[in-house]
Amino acid sequence: MKKLFYAIALAAGLLGAVSCVAPGLIVDWTPVDITIEAYDAEGNSIVSEDMPGMTLTFKGEEYTVKPWDYWNQPQEEVQTKAYAAIMAGLRAMPINDEQGAVVKYVLQFGEIDGAEDMDENIVLHWPDGSEDTIHYHCSNHRNWPTIDCTRKWKLNGKKHDGSVFIFHGKSLK
Repeated sequence: MKKLFYAIALAAGLLGAVSCVAPGLIVDWTPVDITIEAYDAEGNSIVSEDMPGMTLTFKGEEYTVKPWDYWNQPQEEVQTKAYAAIMAGLRAMPINDEQGAVVKYVLQFGEIDGAEDMDENIVLHWPDGSEDTIHYHCSNHRNWPTIDCTRKWKLNGKKHDGSVFIFHGKSLK
């Protein structure tokens, strides 16, 4: 009788442990940020906190360049157990040297919800009138048994690795 009790207790314990990681659990999908560097023909960065004429279009909404500290503006509070992406828009992020002096800026766009399936174009409208299109595809979110999803990037129709995009030969005019 004692062996039967231990067998049932063991089975119940294993069943309880398996149910702790069953489908339906909340997975924190990392939000996606896009980093954009732009240089003129001489190799000088053209990105600054003030880039008149530089816009980005995503899901039909147009974003202009904001200073990096724009992120510190009050955001709408979201009640969720999962990590919520906060869309801060298109911001000029300072890159500092060891002494803390700003040596250049890069553009950062996001956060895009990493948990959302999407197939979207992100269109960069440069001050010189040119355009570049970043295509972001995210699908096949799997929470069980392996947490994974499919993310693909294209730049102007060609496959691109990762979310950092570097442009050469751009100008502000």
